This record gives sequence, structure tokens and C-alpha cells, in this order.
Amino acid sequence: MDTKFQKKHESDMTSKEKRELEREKLASMKGKKKAEYILTYYKFHLAVAAGAIALLIGIVMWIDSFQNETILYASVIGGGETDAALMEHFQAYRGDDNRRHKYVLDTSVGFLSQDGSGEMDYANRMKLVTLVGANTADLFICPESVYQEYSAEENFLVPVEQLMGEEFVASHPDICEEDAVRVEDSKMLETYGYSNSGPAYLIVFQYSGQKEAAADFVEFLLGE
Repeated sequence: MDTKFQKKHESDMTSKEKRELEREKLASMKGKKKAEYILTYYKFHLAVAAGAIALLIGIVMWIDSFQNETILYASVIGGGETDAALMEHFQAYRGDDNRRHKYVLDTSVGFLSQDGSGEMDYANRMKLVTLVGANTADLFICPESVYQEYSAEENFLVPVEQLMGEEFVASHPDICEEDAVRVEDSKMLETYGYSNSGPAYLIVFQYSGQKEAAADFVEFLLGE
């Protein structure tokens, strides 16, 4: 069926007439033929629209992320099998139901040997240095070699007595170092997949602004 627009050469049509012609074409088509026509002639427009929607969603999520607050960032050095659900449990333990509060478990730094006594490759060493250098991690759960490295730096780790109080230290003399708590026997860590053949030291960095949450985390791991 010819229309008044089809009798006129398309190059001579105005933009309004071209849009009207497209509407008439689409109205005259049915089912599969109509879908194929739309995909063929409008795929560029559809791709642009899809891209714009994806970009908009990305921007909204990016802006939304700025409203989040990291309450505790814990890094388990050499504990790659530890389940991040540990932090969900800890958040519930604290009674914190604020969806903006983030409890992070980072298990990305590993050793060549399981007990942490061996060498750390360059990539893992850089991750470790960055976590501390950028003041990202509030605390480490780490092998003795890492603990000794940071303990040797003056006033770099929070003393356990300052973090947990005198009463805690007095009642846990077997697991308290001056600036670390031994947690390798934690049933909570074991439940969430932590496995290490050597001792594990929980250390908290002086720069951390989340010392209260870190102290709660120690009690959480010890089942107190």
C-alpha cells in the first residue's frame, strides 16, 4: 500500500515527513517482521539507549558508594580460604543493621608457604605495603614473620592493654603479646575456613580510626 510519503522521494522529505513514514511502515507490519525491522533499522539507536542506561546506572551506583562507611577493614595474611561471610556475622554480632556500614575482609595477600614462614612474592609484598601505606587496613591477622616486622617499628601497633583493657590482658595471659593477640585457636575463624599451621597474630595499627570496632572483633573471634 502506497502512502502519500512513498510517492515522494525520501531525500526530498522533511524530517517530520520521514518520521511519519517510519510510523506508517511500523504500523503496517506484524509480529516477527516488525521485530526484525526494528532490530535492523534501529539497532544503533537501541545500542545507544542501552549504553546510556548502563552509564546512568553506573553513575548512580558510583555516587551511592560515596555514602558508604567502612567500619572495619580486616586483612587476613595468608588466609585465602577464609570466608568473607565472617564479617557479615560480625556485623550482626555488633547489632549493626545500617546498610551503609561496610565490614571488609581482605584475603588477597598470601605466602608461598602455608604457615607464613617462607617468602612472599613481589606482588603480594606490594599488596601488603599498600594496605598499610595507604592506611587502608585497620588490622591484620598474620603469621609471626609479619607481626615481628611491624612490631619492630616504634609506636606502630596498638598495645593490647590499650586496645582491650587491663582486665582482658590479665585474664588472657596465654594469648596476649604486648601488641598482638594470638587467635590461631579461634573457633570462629575455623568455622569460616581459616587454616594455618602456625601461630596467628591479630595486630591493630595506630593509624586506625576504628579501634573500638577492632576490640569488638577480638572479642568476637574469641567467643566472648
